[in-house]
Amino acid sequence: MPVARSALRALAAAALMLAAGAAWAQTHSSSDMFATRAAAEKRAQQLKCSGAFAMGDHWMPCQDLNSYEKAVSTKK
Repeated sequence: MPVARSALRALAAAALMLAAGAAWAQTHSSSDMFATRAAAEKRAQQLKCSGAFAMGDHWMPCQDLNSYEKAVSTKK
């Protein structure tokens, strides 16, 4: 039984991570993910923030995720 509980906990943790990722994707535009830092910095100017940060293999505008979220929330 201990192995089954461990597997169940791992499955529950994976489900929570997937749900969190899906929620983030619904509130954020995938069009704000760029292949280059320069493209993300250009978008940052449009959002009235500065810089760019890495998100996996892509770049996003603004200096960090908090700055990006603030910029897009005031854009609406």
